[in-house]
Amino acid sequence: MTSPSHEPRKGLDRAIWRWLWAAALLLCALLLAAKIVPQSPWRGAIDTRITAMLPEQERSPLAARAESLDDTANRLVILVGSRDASAAARKQRDAAAQALRQALAPIARLDDGKSLESLRLPAEVQPALIAPSLAGLSDDDWQARALRQLFQPGGQRDLIRDPFGLAGAWQSWLTPANLSLSGGQLLLRAPTSSADQPGNGYRLISATLTGSAYAMSDQQALEQAVNGVKAVYPNIRLLRSGLVFHASNGAQQAKQEMSTIGLGSLIGVLLLLWAVFRTPRRLPMLLVPVATGVLFALPLTWWAFGSLHVLTLAFGASLIGISIDYVLHLECMRRLATHGRGGLAALWPGLTLGLCSSLAAYLAITLTPMPGLRQMGMFAALGLIGAWLSVRLWLPQLPLPAQATREDSPAARAAHWLARAIPGKRSWRALGLLLLAALASLYGLRSDDRLTQLNPSPASLINEQREVQRLLAEPDGLRYLIVQAETDAALLTRLHALEDTFQQLNARQQLGHWASLAQQLPTLEQQQANLGAMRERTRTLLPQVLSTAGLPLELVARAEQAIADAHPLRPADWVALPAGEMSQRLWLDSRSAAIGIVRFGDVTAEGSAALARLAADDDSLEYVDQVARLSTTLGRIRSEMAWLVGGAVVLISLLLALRYRRSTWRALLPPLGGLVLTLAALTLAGVGLNLFHLLGLLLVLGIGLDAGIFCAEHPARSAEKSSAGIFCAEHPARRSLSAPASDAAQTSASRASQASLLAISLSCASSLLAFGLLSFSQTPALAALGLACLLGLSATWCLVPFARS
Repeated sequence: MTSPSHEPRKGLDRAIWRWLWAAALLLCALLLAAKIVPQSPWRGAIDTRITAMLPEQERSPLAARAESLDDTANRLVILVGSRDASAAARKQRDAAAQALRQALAPIARLDDGKSLESLRLPAEVQPALIAPSLAGLSDDDWQARALRQLFQPGGQRDLIRDPFGLAGAWQSWLTPANLSLSGGQLLLRAPTSSADQPGNGYRLISATLTGSAYAMSDQQALEQAVNGVKAVYPNIRLLRSGLVFHASNGAQQAKQEMSTIGLGSLIGVLLLLWAVFRTPRRLPMLLVPVATGVLFALPLTWWAFGSLHVLTLAFGASLIGISIDYVLHLECMRRLATHGRGGLAALWPGLTLGLCSSLAAYLAITLTPMPGLRQMGMFAALGLIGAWLSVRLWLPQLPLPAQATREDSPAARAAHWLARAIPGKRSWRALGLLLLAALASLYGLRSDDRLTQLNPSPASLINEQREVQRLLAEPDGLRYLIVQAETDAALLTRLHALEDTFQQLNARQQLGHWASLAQQLPTLEQQQANLGAMRERTRTLLPQVLSTAGLPLELVARAEQAIADAHPLRPADWVALPAGEMSQRLWLDSRSAAIGIVRFGDVTAEGSAALARLAADDDSLEYVDQVARLSTTLGRIRSEMAWLVGGAVVLISLLLALRYRRSTWRALLPPLGGLVLTLAALTLAGVGLNLFHLLGLLLVLGIGLDAGIFCAEHPARSAEKSSAGIFCAEHPARRSLSAPASDAAQTSASRASQASLLAISLSCASSLLAFGLLSFSQTPALAALGLACLLGLSATWCLVPFARS
């Protein structure tokens, strides 16, 4: 073994710094334990919300209130159906639904059993609410209806408060036509026109989690309940709707990708290190900076943000491929160029500049207004700082194996082979033409800020939720119209007037279903008219009904007294009733005005534009499209990120110019060339540039600058060119009259250059393993980031021979 030299120690080589760093890591370990120990009062949460990635939205105060009413995070709906309409299949369906109810009872509050019963209204408002099916009845029809209420089995017999059976008709009108109560469970009939759905309908289970949709324990309990029922009843069909299912899927997917991407990156890096260094027993020591980087970053990020997002963990798993770069530069320099701490003095400036350039890229992420991205940037920056400190303070103290410095070692042979790739004039001309073509192609670059890039849910789960919303005619709440009026009466009148507009959009297939108070309450004028008509019928028709039924006429006076006390039902009173509980999201309580909300389901682009024009022409209306608003936000952040990239390039270029002067191009060619070629590849492939592509380009910029800096620190030497063959800018045959071989200093510089090239190549390869694997992620955001890194790092690696020639 080759031991470290015993030269005088100064600066960061002093032992006190190593002990201080060890103490800092011990403190981080204690902070991490406080976050993960179950009994700890500081136990932290793992956040699975996609919305946590987003910044605060710019919206009006009314829109903010309207969206707070639509907070249904803990609500879930499950439809249990069968594969066919046979009696046996229906029996299996009902048994499975009952078993699922029992399984959900410990973790959720079932609220569908009372849905139909809760539609009954107080007697004092019922006379003002007449179902549309009763509006055209004649006096004889009203008398016949009252008699049926008396003598029909199961009919209503409240002769005082509701002699004409208004409550039953109103309840039937409010109940969806395809929903009924059967066998003690709600039955939702599926459209008979759909061939792929069971014709005997679904059992409806509506529940609210008692815990949180974002709590992993609740997610796991729900998944176990659902999977347990599916295992016992494999022939049933389940349709699920609710944020908890998407959050659970996202958490499982993030865990899986964290293990596969992190493990794949680790295995790839280990294979690289073994192939080049051939020291298996030394590999665990070389991975110490990776472990310390994660140990340093994880607890500090967790404590700084309060919770840790699962995407941060998936993104942080790729930190392995970056933090290993510093190990590679140190190890290659010690093996191939120099020995001892004093000989490493030339390495630290470049390594420090590489850290600063990478930090510039990661810290730029923390400048975005997206909390999730700020967390990713902080995690990565702290991880790199932790890895660099371990490389600087600890690794130089580890002794080298005796065979590591042999001239014929695998590392030396690999470095010598890589050094032969020095481009000649033809290669430079080809590169120039390629870069010009790439710049020209950027004219066709387009952006893509669709919200789908933030949705990691599989298509099957999204389709299930859409089907549930379609069957229940339940708007998703992403688009809505705020309607203001001076009084309750004026608001209901305005809402009813808007129904004609919505019907027209629906007829043009630009608008699906929608929910409005106008679908549940008549105008106050109509309610007053209903009250007058029912008072008249009580006075004139009820005596005839009682006479025909042989009942005492004294009941008429009591009925007239009851209806005299009746009054219209106002929106504020309606949403306070059990029957109007689901309509609370359609009403904003305000002392200064009456405010209603119309929520829409499926809306086409043409329909959304028509609704926006409708609101633009009326000051009392405000149309909100959350999908468009979030897309606009992503586009704005993407634009800001583009300026950040440009600003970072300019600032770093100025800093590098102060050190490298006329050799600055060497440091800038790999990162800037990689950015241009990546954008050109995306343009030619027809891929729209989004925010996460730009984040990937920021990483390419940081890693490329690291490679460029070492190309400028250790460019190719003449000793390398003499063995480069036809790839050399000057062929050996033309150098027959050249000066003799370089002296010892030139040979040492050449070895340092080859060591640097080997480290750069291993660094690019490990970075490709780390970030390139993200392109296979099922999360669209991470896949976009990975694709940009895969293209950019490949281009950067190919440009390294040009930068050092």
